[in-house]
Amino acid sequence: MFIKNRHKIRRTNLRFGSAPNRQTPLKGSGLSSTLLFGLALLALVFLVLDKTENRQLKKLKAQALDLAAPALELASVPAGYIQRSFDRVQSFYEINRKFSELQKENKRLRRVEWNIDKLERNNSRLKALLNSAEETPLKFVSGRIISGNPGLFGHHMLVNVGHRNGIHAGFAVINSTGFIGRTVDTGTRTSRILLLTDKTSRIPITIGKQGVRGVAIGTGSIFPKIDFLAHNRRIFEGDHVYTSGDGGELPRGLSIGVVKKIDNQFHIALVAGKQTNEYVSILLFDQSNLAENQR
Repeated sequence: MFIKNRHKIRRTNLRFGSAPNRQTPLKGSGLSSTLLFGLALLALVFLVLDKTENRQLKKLKAQALDLAAPALELASVPAGYIQRSFDRVQSFYEINRKFSELQKENKRLRRVEWNIDKLERNNSRLKALLNSAEETPLKFVSGRIISGNPGLFGHHMLVNVGHRNGIHAGFAVINSTGFIGRTVDTGTRTSRILLLTDKTSRIPITIGKQGVRGVAIGTGSIFPKIDFLAHNRRIFEGDHVYTSGDGGELPRGLSIGVVKKIDNQFHIALVAGKQTNEYVSILLFDQSNLAENQR
């Protein structure tokens, strides 16, 4: 009988949700909640007191800051030392990296210098074997552009040098990057320049490493076309174009541009591009004068 009653009491407890092994709450949880509430209340009190205009409180706060200042200053010393040490280490690694880069660059420049010296020696030996004469250096006169006419049918410029400076018709004109045209009319103080881009311009040229001969013809655009190529001679995009010196009017080897193919026609992309420089140089190249000087 006693065992049956015990089973009935257990079933009754389970029916009403009472757990047989239910744990009792921790005693420390109430203490933690009280401590957190106290800290929050203390922070709120300090915040309110900070906003008040109480002189005694301000004086107390100032004294507290004065007392804390030496400790804060002392605490900042290690931090500053660590920061300065870190900066020194970082600076050392940066200097070391730059030094390594300079060493590599120095080695590369030494190799380049050695190659140039070797080429100069070989060139001197070849000249000695060929008994070749030294080329006479070209003289030039620089002038300022005083007017320009880049129109549809005419591409000309006027510079402030002329006969009194030794300028004659047919002289080559260059800027800081390459050949741009030649003088066509000269006065006492001025000269007119016919640009490569003018439709009446015709300049004998040599193209590529093979020295293919042709003629650069102005089109009125910034891309003169290439015509009158030698029979069965091929040229390619990117080949460099220079003056050939054929006819004796212009010096040989003045840089003009590179080959560019436009609409299945070979043109020249000028190294000088559009003339934007204020000054140009006129080469005093005269075959008869050069021949007399070399005698």
